[in-house]
Amino acid sequence: MKLSKKELTVTGIFIICMVIFILGNYTLLKPQKPTVEVYQESTSLESGESHKLPEEAVETIEKDIYVDICGAVRNQGVIKVNEGARVIDAVEIAGGLLSSADRKRVNLARVLIDGEQIYIPEIGEEPWDHSGDIFSGESKSVQSGKVNINTASSTELQSLNGIGNVLAERIVQYRQEKGKFMRIEDLKNVSGIGEKKYEAIKDAIRVE
Repeated sequence: MKLSKKELTVTGIFIICMVIFILGNYTLLKPQKPTVEVYQESTSLESGESHKLPEEAVETIEKDIYVDICGAVRNQGVIKVNEGARVIDAVEIAGGLLSSADRKRVNLARVLIDGEQIYIPEIGEEPWDHSGDIFSGESKSVQSGKVNINTASSTELQSLNGIGNVLAERIVQYRQEKGKFMRIEDLKNVSGIGEKKYEAIKDAIRVE
């Protein structure tokens, strides 16, 4: 049967529409692969790189203090150390102890306080006083029978009635975090030192 020109045109259009319809459905139903851009973004988030902070943002700022070291050390004078440094650190900065230094009379583990003076006595040296500020038989923190709670080491604080190692360490820590005690009554701000314990030691402590 021979189709007319009009019928051929309609048939051609129908075939073209069917092809377009089939191709369209195939494209819509075909699984889509993630683009490279999306994959890279996901990888960045999973690795945590997008949240990484620059090193400058986490830099720790250290505070400096100054102490005066004299006596049997190689280089006497005022030196700068980091807050929380100990006597041993100051001694090393000062060039170390002389061979004549009496090591047993110095607590090298004591934490330093800003503005203090450290005196290193020599072996056989008689106790002496320098304006009531440095070594005079007792440490400068323990003079006239009273303990200076602003400079006393943990060991010296334990000489007080009822103050053991734990409380002594709390006093030292309080000084480091809050600063010097302005009055002896301020010692009651330390956890574990109540009115009763304070009354037992108030006559044996002082502040400078």
